[in-house]
Amino acid sequence: MAVAPDRIRPKTAADLLSWLERDVGPHLAVDTRAIAHGGTALTLLGIKDSTKDVDFAFQSRDAFDRFADVLASLGFRRRRDFRANPKEVYQRLENPSSIVDVVDVRFPTWNNWRVTPALLKRAVILPFAKLRVVRLDRDAIFLYKTYPLRPTDIDDLKTILTNGAPDQSRVIDLFDEQDGIHRSELPEDTTHEPLFNILELRVRFAASLQLLGPLRRKEIPHIARHATRRFQDLHLHRSLEDLIDILRTSELVSWDNIVGTGFGPLRNRLAASPRKRSGSDRQR
Repeated sequence: MAVAPDRIRPKTAADLLSWLERDVGPHLAVDTRAIAHGGTALTLLGIKDSTKDVDFAFQSRDAFDRFADVLASLGFRRRRDFRANPKEVYQRLENPSSIVDVVDVRFPTWNNWRVTPALLKRAVILPFAKLRVVRLDRDAIFLYKTYPLRPTDIDDLKTILTNGAPDQSRVIDLFDEQDGIHRSELPEDTTHEPLFNILELRVRFAASLQLLGPLRRKEIPHIARHATRRFQDLHLHRSLEDLIDILRTSELVSWDNIVGTGFGPLRNRLAASPRKRSGSDRQR
């Protein structure tokens, strides 16, 4: 039986570290790297007191399978298994008797975010026998948190800001790197339309900054301005408020219908080489 959402227990950093050291690490026979995401990363960073969701991403199928096999040996059962897009696998594993009762795992990306040297530049590696947990820095997690748009994620963004503004130049650079990766794929014949990735990335980025409210946006003015510019560059005939409502209420967004006849021209325009940011864009 799946764990009901209201029965999922909060996990502190001590809970997570103990579970990783005692239960998971010793059962891996091969070096395996797992990237902590979302509330898991924020809890390990000490920014949140606890997290209900325990999230890890893996860059290879082998690492993903090894980790999932260890959880299966610990009594976890797979409750969800689907692909948000043809290139990304997501599974939820549950064990109500474990101190860490719900674990979400994905590979090779997390909501289409690519793991790059720039993203890992300020990460810390936490060793647990053969397991290496990558704890991303606050700036990277802030950017990741702009994607889901759930109330809990907006609250997490506010919590990060309460602990001090992120490095605005770094957040902008990391965002533009991801945007550039998707744009570089537009001329290719792919199994998943890269323009969808760009639309999701830019609209969700702008939407999260909008949902933070004017007072919070004043704490990160350059990030907020950059998010607005990248959204406006799309020239969509829908307001950001309308798109926020669609993203928050639809399981599957029909970007074809939203963009309409402008799909082809927008795709061609974004496929051009990304412009270099001006000095004012780079200001922190």
